[in-house]
Amino acid sequence: MATAATSDKKSQTWRPLLWGLAAFLFLPLFPPFDVLMPVQQTLILLVPALAVCALIGWRAGGPAGLALILLGASGWILVQFAGPPLTAYKDLTSFPALFWVMLQPLGVSGTAYNIMAPAWAVLLAASFGVMTLLAGNSGFFTRALGAVGLALGIAFMLALSSPSGIARFQHADGEELMRRATLSATALSRGSEQLNQVGGTTLSELYDGAAAMERDIAKYAPKLVAALLALECLAALGLAWATYHRLSQVQLGPGLGRLAEFRFNDQLIWGLAVGLTLTLLPAFGEGRNAGYNLLIFFGAIYTLRGLGLLGWIMKERYLFLFLPTLIPWGGPALLMTALSLGVTDTWLDLRNRAKVQP
Repeated sequence: MATAATSDKKSQTWRPLLWGLAAFLFLPLFPPFDVLMPVQQTLILLVPALAVCALIGWRAGGPAGLALILLGASGWILVQFAGPPLTAYKDLTSFPALFWVMLQPLGVSGTAYNIMAPAWAVLLAASFGVMTLLAGNSGFFTRALGAVGLALGIAFMLALSSPSGIARFQHADGEELMRRATLSATALSRGSEQLNQVGGTTLSELYDGAAAMERDIAKYAPKLVAALLALECLAALGLAWATYHRLSQVQLGPGLGRLAEFRFNDQLIWGLAVGLTLTLLPAFGEGRNAGYNLLIFFGAIYTLRGLGLLGWIMKERYLFLFLPTLIPWGGPALLMTALSLGVTDTWLDLRNRAKVQP
């Protein structure tokens, strides 16, 4: 069962959380995030997870009104979901327009994607509720990782039990991602033409390159949808967890720590090892796609661990940490460095060593 206790309420600022919420809600509306995040309407992931937290908090003595409001909001969003929120990027000309596009009833087309997305949101929220009730005093990442794994396992079993289930899921994802890529590429091409007319040749070339990259990502993303979806869901659960613990006095477990303290069970290194094995060895050719998904997912969380280690080394001066992204190839170099540090920290554990030294 969840260990819920009334917190003596540490001072928690809303500012970083609000930035995170804004990024999570609005970035999927723009390339390349529109094809890198399988569920573009991220409210459908965020609000049900927040409602589950409030429901468990209510069971432990939290405010009933908060749980009822969030459950009602979740039901409204799930019922309204019927299609993509974007009809044309030209509509996104102001912040009020962006806000309305994010909240409006989500379309009228009844594609397979529009059935899968709300079903997945319900499954994810339910899985997170189960893990929160069973996890005791475990940290958030353990609960969220377990919830995503449980939801993916159930979805995989459901896909196997239906004719051509996995192929149909991949086709639905591919169709949806290509639709988004086409919208984005068309908008970018239109912008490139307008820049050419006013002599902005350099920017025009950048727009053309971005349009081509958008189409390329949309071709490969369906094969990596499991990893991309898992990462998106971890972000949704983290934001829901942090938001709940700012709205309610009843705590469901430890709050989110600072990035500089981020670490996880070292046994997860086997996820990278299995991914490399499936990807590189010819004998496992049929499992290569699963290997790529494992590499993307575990590579991303180890990169995050490495960024936390870099932040710890630089005493959380993250502005200086991201300065390399301003030079060509600086961003990829930073990410590769973070990934290497995250993996080697499995054995070095520099932060704990520094604590025990006299």
